[in-house]
Amino acid sequence: MTIRLRSATLADVSAGSGMMRGFFMRFAMGSFALGLIALCALLACGCTTRIETPAMAADSTVVFTGKKQGDVEVSITLASKAKVSKKTGKRLGVARVFDIGQDEKVHAFVDVANPEARGARPLSFHLVWLDPDRDLIFKRRIEYLSADSSASLSSALSIPKGKRVPGEYSFQVYLFRELIAEKGFTLRGEAIEVQKEDSGSGGGI
Repeated sequence: MTIRLRSATLADVSAGSGMMRGFFMRFAMGSFALGLIALCALLACGCTTRIETPAMAADSTVVFTGKKQGDVEVSITLASKAKVSKKTGKRLGVARVFDIGQDEKVHAFVDVANPEARGARPLSFHLVWLDPDRDLIFKRRIEYLSADSSASLSSALSIPKGKRVPGEYSFQVYLFRELIAEKGFTLRGEAIEVQKEDSGSGGGI
């Protein structure tokens, strides 16, 4: 709630109506304070458009479905290849376990369903990669229009030897800074000490 104090209106009160003028001023300031309290309460309760308990999709994507039926939903596919099969049209190298190696990458593809559910405004997505300690590796922000011909988003994580350690990693999708899906994957390889990049903390945007 936004309360706009109209000083011109208050100034129009006659000089002989000091008590009334003070009453209006106290009322306006009190309403403004109540508005701030209400806003803080909304922020504190963490208002969300998603169901708090996640569900496991058939493709092992952890999803936080929308409270409103027909809301924007996504699915995540991880693969070692960026291409699709010319014969089947399906993505190549789909997996959840990847071998660390020179020039190797993990490709993440995010298929968006019901993009028109939020109206004509662009959808703000963040694609986030987390290491085994749940620390941020890097994130990518994408603005998506429901009128886009492609219903997929993509990002890739390089996994060369000496830069990544074996372990359990995660890929997350945020919509308007709200976590809506996550998928874990495993990197295999020789255990070596790797200097971590200072990219910040994971688990949020």
